[in-house]
Amino acid sequence: MQAQLHTAVLGKRLIVFNRITSTNDFLKRLARRGAEAGTLVLADQQTAGRGRLGRPWQSSPQVGLWFSFILRPAVALENIGALPLAIAVVVAETLSSLGGQPFAVKWPNDILWQQRKVCGILCEAQISPVLDSHAVDYIVAGIGVNVNQHERDFHSAWGGRAASLAIATGKILDRQKIFLELVRQLDAGLFENLAKNIPLLLWRWRALCPNLGKRVNLRHAQETVAGIFEDIGAGGELILRLADGQCRAFAAGEVSLVK
Repeated sequence: MQAQLHTAVLGKRLIVFNRITSTNDFLKRLARRGAEAGTLVLADQQTAGRGRLGRPWQSSPQVGLWFSFILRPAVALENIGALPLAIAVVVAETLSSLGGQPFAVKWPNDILWQQRKVCGILCEAQISPVLDSHAVDYIVAGIGVNVNQHERDFHSAWGGRAASLAIATGKILDRQKIFLELVRQLDAGLFENLAKNIPLLLWRWRALCPNLGKRVNLRHAQETVAGIFEDIGAGGELILRLADGQCRAFAAGEVSLVK
């Protein structure tokens, strides 16, 4: 696989596991020891995969892509929240190209097919240990893609809210081919002039988000806030226009469309 990547940075060091607890957790340990940007870990199965807020991520063997990589970006701390969105753009566009189906993005880190989750992204940042530093030491970005699952493979708790590329396209797909193309596109989009590329990636994200301009509910901390999904900020914040016409920015939360 490594010989077929032809990337500039991502995957120059590639570590593959049949089974691991979590690719993110393993890679964070390497990053703390100084592993270089672009180090990439791929697993056939995760026994303790997780998404945002510590939620479990079903990572069964032989059906999905579960991988993580290290970024050491020269990006201002206040813009770090844009990275999951930037990654989501690259992944969604690549999956659309490979699968011949339109894939959408959902703030802040999901990729959807017909409102069903196909891919999740988890970015975990470490601030530089230098005293009074506001720089990012590293980011470990984890990506989980449901590739060849059937409807019966998803836990009943998902209640029809999860899907796979196979469900979307109606055929079983080559996981290695998808992995190689995702890595190539992520390498091109994220490892050269990332700070310069982020505004363009966010512009492309807007074009892929069907909820922009619509009325949504945002669950944030202990409150639910309703409003119009007005825009996203330079740091990936969700900008909500409230009933009184004022706009409020949120860095975290759960969005649902008001039906």
